[in-house]
Amino acid sequence: MKHKVRALVQVEKYGLFGKKKVFEERTVTVDGKTYKKMKNAQWDRPFSIGEMMFYDLLWDEED
Repeated sequence: MKHKVRALVQVEKYGLFGKKKVFEERTVTVDGKTYKKMKNAQWDRPFSIGEMMFYDLLWDEED
């Protein structure tokens, strides 16, 4: 089965100082096996700074 997912794709862009590599968010079509890997990898990623600050505010124990 095919799935359409939004993923970051590395592309080369031409600028004033030559080529540079940037990440763009694009819709890509993947098969079922790759889709499951991407969904499982989403849970294994580290927390961002914003998420850590949010969780700290939620569970901050002040005596």
